[in-house]
Parts: sequence; C-alpha cells; structure tokens
Amino acid sequence: MTQIAIRSRSSSPEHRLCTTLAALGRDAPAAASRFRRWVGISGRSYLVSVYPIAQCPDYVNAVLIAVDAGGACVWIGEAGQGGDDLLAMLAAAAGAGACEVHVHLLAGDPAARAAAIRDLDGRH
Repeated sequence: MTQIAIRSRSSSPEHRLCTTLAALGRDAPAAASRFRRWVGISGRSYLVSVYPIAQCPDYVNAVLIAVDAGGACVWIGEAGQGGDDLLAMLAAAAGAGACEVHVHLLAGDPAARAAAIRDLDGRH
C-alpha cells in the first residue's frame, strides 16, 4: 500500500501538480525524497526520480523537468544522448534557477517522450 501526499504551490492551471510519494514502512522518508509524481494537462501521471541538479546521472532518452526551490518547473525537455549536451542543458537550467531535476524514464521512444513533454508543459 502506498501513501500519497499532495503538494501544490498554486491552484492556477499554470502550475502542474507535483505530488510526493511515501511508501509505508521504514523506508518512507528515503522513498519520499527520491520519487515524485507529476500530472500532465491531460490528467496522466508521470513517475519521476528526483536528483539535485548537480548530481543528475548521465541519462539518455529521458524526460527531464528542472525545478526551482519552490517546486515550479523552470525547464522541461529531453536528455537526448546525455554526456556534454545533458550537462549543458542542466547548467542552463541551474542558471535559470533550477536546483533539482526530476527524471521520467518510462517514455520508451521518441514519440512517447515528445508526447510526455507536451503534456507536462501544457501543450497538446
């Protein structure tokens, strides 16, 4: 069984709903700090792993949401092939105020990643 705590900065449709996930049991605090769930404009949920922006692993073909200290999305996009391009994207997001990156790994192909980015960004 999973306990879900909902956190929303604003009731404005400009902000996407981001919820924390806390598994019941002794690992609940660790799980709550590592995972979140974003809800797109369609109502679809996206499970993400959370990292401090400077500690994001070198993922490829993942959807990234760069988030500021208040929980607002600063930038959303795709990791592409990772490496130096990913580092440059994360540095630009950090320069725009992002302090953590939320990584969605479950969009398995380019079309699915593009659809997730549009949904999370509010564009269809």
